[in-house]
Amino acid sequence: MPQDTPYGAYQTAGIQTADQRTLIVMLYDGLIRFLKKAEQKIEAQDIEGAHNYLVRSREIVAELMATLNPEKGGEVGRNLKRLYVYVFDKVVEANLYKDTDRIREAVKIMSTLREGWASIKTQTAGGESAERKKISVTL
Repeated sequence: MPQDTPYGAYQTAGIQTADQRTLIVMLYDGLIRFLKKAEQKIEAQDIEGAHNYLVRSREIVAELMATLNPEKGGEVGRNLKRLYVYVFDKVVEANLYKDTDRIREAVKIMSTLREGWASIKTQTAGGESAERKKISVTL
C-alpha cells in the first residue's frame, strides 16, 4: 500500500512505533491470514494463488526464525525455534503437495503461539512485568 495515502502513513507509523511483542503478534496475524488464504486458493484449484500465499507465509516464518535468539531465551527459546522450523517445513510441504492438512496444522500451531504472545503483551501492558511471571523469551 502506498505510503502517501493517509491509511498507508498510519499503518507505517504504527509498525515503526510498535514494541517487539506487538510486532511479533502482527507477524503471527499476517502468517495465519496468508495460510488461510492459501488453503482457500488450494480448495478453489488456484495453484498459483496458493503458491504465492505459501511463499509469503514461508518468508514470515523465516523472519520469525531470524529474529529469534534461542541462546538468550533458554529452554523456551530453543523450543520456539524448533516449532518455527517445524512450521517452516509444513509450509514448504504444503506448497509442494498443495496439502490443506499441512496448512491447517501450521495454522493451529501458530494460532496457539499467537495467543501466548498476545497474553504476554496483555500481562505486560496491565502493569505486570513478564519477568515477574517467569517468562523469559528474548528475541
